[in-house]
Formats: sequence, C-alpha cells, structure tokens
Amino acid sequence: MKFDICPICKSNDTIELYSSTVDVKKLSFTYVKTSDSGKTFRSVKCLNCSHVFCSPLPKNLYKNYEDVVDKKYLHYVESISESARIILPMIKRYIPKGKILDVGCATGEFLSVARDFGYTVEGLELSKWSSDITKSKKIKVHRCLLRSMVYKNEEKYDVITLFGVIEHFEKPREEMECISKLLRPGGLVVVWTGDVSSISSKILKHNWWYWQGQHIQYFSSRSLNLLGKNYGLKHVTTKIFPFAGTYGLVENSLSRYRIKSFLVMFLKPLFLLKAKWIIYLPGEMLWFATKST
Repeated sequence: MKFDICPICKSNDTIELYSSTVDVKKLSFTYVKTSDSGKTFRSVKCLNCSHVFCSPLPKNLYKNYEDVVDKKYLHYVESISESARIILPMIKRYIPKGKILDVGCATGEFLSVARDFGYTVEGLELSKWSSDITKSKKIKVHRCLLRSMVYKNEEKYDVITLFGVIEHFEKPREEMECISKLLRPGGLVVVWTGDVSSISSKILKHNWWYWQGQHIQYFSSRSLNLLGKNYGLKHVTTKIFPFAGTYGLVENSLSRYRIKSFLVMFLKPLFLLKAKWIIYLPGEMLWFATKST
C-alpha cells in the first residue's frame, strides 16, 4: 500500500505482519501492563532493511505523553537505578566525563546515578508529571521535542541516551538527525530497545513482550545500524540490557500473559532467596555508537 514506506531506508518493498488490533481510545501510555497490552497498530516489515513499523498511525501520537501520570512507574525506580549503575561504567569506557542528555528521562533515575558518576546531566521529557519529579532532584529538564533543542544546542552533549524511547518515535530519521546534531564529534549515543530479529522475538512472535500498542517502531540491529549510519553515527558494540529484576517488576511484566500465574508460582521462590536478580534477556538490545569526528 502506498503509505507503507519504511521510515528507516525509505523502501516500499514491505509486507504486512499483523493487522491492527488496538483501540486507540483504550491505548495505554503508562507502565501498567494488562491483557490488552499486546494489542498493536497494523505492523509492516521492510524486506530491504528488516525494520518493522506500524502503519498507518494517528497524527501527533506524541501528544499523548504530555499528560501521562504513571504512578506504577515509581514502584520500579530502585530497579532502574540499579541498571543504571551497571550501564554507566560501560559508558565511561568511551566517554569518562562530560555532559549527558537522557531523552525520555522519565523521573530522572538514570540521570541521578549519572551525576553520582561525575557527569553533568540534563533530561528531555514530555510528561509534565515526570519532568516535575526530575526537576525536584535539581536536574535540568527540557520539556519539548528534540527538534526544538537543536538550533540552541548543536554539538553540546558528550553522551545522549535513549532508554525505552526510540520505539515510540513517529519519525525516527528526523529524531536521529537531531540527536546527531546535538552530539559533539566523538560523542556517544546509547540506545536500549528491543531487537525484532532476536531469538526471543522469533519464538514468541506476536506474544513477544515488545509488541505493545504504544510501540510503533521495531528495530533489528541491522536497521538500527543503518539509521545511525545515515547521520554519521558508527555502531561500536551491542550488548544485552541488564535488568535489575525485582518480584514486582517481573510480576507486572508478566501481566499480559495468560500463563502468568504458573510463571509467578515458579519464580516467586527465587525472589524469596534474593530480592533482586540481574536478568539478561535475549532481544533486549543495548546499542552503542559514536559520532564521526
């Protein structure tokens, strides 16, 4: 169909993977998982670069994030901070000091930890509720779109991070171009997102946990490498995101599955032995790229 143009490589050589099952009026933009969480917009695969994307989409979908109040998210801030303590030493190997911009910073846990690691930190967050919490931690927050930052801040940041964000972008090429302009030569981009070409995605198919109504871009390592390359960002390594799993986090994540009760019964004794486990799940892509000097 004419509107199925890949947002990464601009090819129209595409096939439909899944028809639309989501009711836009019921679409959740919070951390709460339900049996409806796996319902999605119509999903299309590009046969040229392997990217998967949702098409067509409502206009200005991003505006739904501006008024989000997600108190469920606050239950997992300790886990998010623990993951940050694992990721920041990886970042330090490339950029030992400097200024970090966290795009989609939520309530600022990553930035708080990054500040403890010696970085100067700023965030970008559309949600007023989330950005107000971040500001209460004495962290500067830009409550705007990336393109609004570019002209005042070109080549300002040494590190730009996007954790669980890029899959929400309506126009990933435009957003990555902005990121490249905001990044200093030699700077580092770190992206956490799902890998649609991973073994977990292939086995679970549409039951893969990344299939969610609010997710509209599904990257493979190939399509993410291509997107970065288009804007002078060279892929340097890909790792698996380190989840600091608590019982509450795992239970919430399993809420969309019918076999939740069985899985929880199996997992609960593990969390009685230890309250927190570092979990490395195949398909949780932690992507690093540097900007050409």
